[in-house]
Amino acid sequence: MSYKMLVLDIDDTLLNSNHEISSVTKERLLQFQEDGFILVLATGRPTKSAVEKAQELLLDQHKSHAISFNGAVVTSMEDAQELFSQRMDFDEQKELVQYIHDTGLALIAYGDNEVYLSRENDYSHIEGELTGLETIYDSDYANNLESEELKFIAVGDPDIVAKHNEELQGKFGKATNAATSKDYFLEFMHRDVSKGLSLQRLCDHIGIDISEVVAVGDGNNDAPMIEAAGIGIAMGNASDYLKGIADDVTGTNDEDGVVQVIDKYFN
Repeated sequence: MSYKMLVLDIDDTLLNSNHEISSVTKERLLQFQEDGFILVLATGRPTKSAVEKAQELLLDQHKSHAISFNGAVVTSMEDAQELFSQRMDFDEQKELVQYIHDTGLALIAYGDNEVYLSRENDYSHIEGELTGLETIYDSDYANNLESEELKFIAVGDPDIVAKHNEELQGKFGKATNAATSKDYFLEFMHRDVSKGLSLQRLCDHIGIDISEVVAVGDGNNDAPMIEAAGIGIAMGNASDYLKGIADDVTGTNDEDGVVQVIDKYFN
């Protein structure tokens, strides 16, 4: 099989433990695109943060795309405009937000240009540090919600998140798609949103068969694209679940595992 596209998660896949793209990986990805292959980033991060990382790798010059919010938005890097997006139903998200608030977990809410935080805990600062986006604190966010948002994250101690995971997914599973990128995050998007669904939609848009795609990730939220792609690869530092469903396992994010994928599958 000849592969044409490489799709990469950002955190703990493209980025190493220092939250950087290593010089070896960056150089290889720039050459990868010069060789005529397509590079796409697919992340749970907000669009602004995803676009910044994509620009660092010159995806804009190569007229490629970035998938953000776990698939809720696909952006054309050529002009930084949304190719398509999917928001949650307002009434459904209103109920979800109130329910998360009542559990005592912190809530992070993402709109087009704003990030809201309902309460602080030991884990609520991590997302802002990763994305670099300013967060608006609103302890009464559950009552102040006025528009359809792109993604919500319930944040807290991993044991508490796990405790509420089943009940949240049981109650809102038909209205939302829930995913875990880290054990202290439980992320909610529209029911028809996932990295896999958006990857399929992007492939249809640009005229590439999804069997010609290699996808690489580390978290459980990467599972839909790992399963949808022609070859799905888990990083060496990936969750056990992702390693179990992947077609292959590469090196860790501190071992330039992405470069190992290119060397093996793109000749």
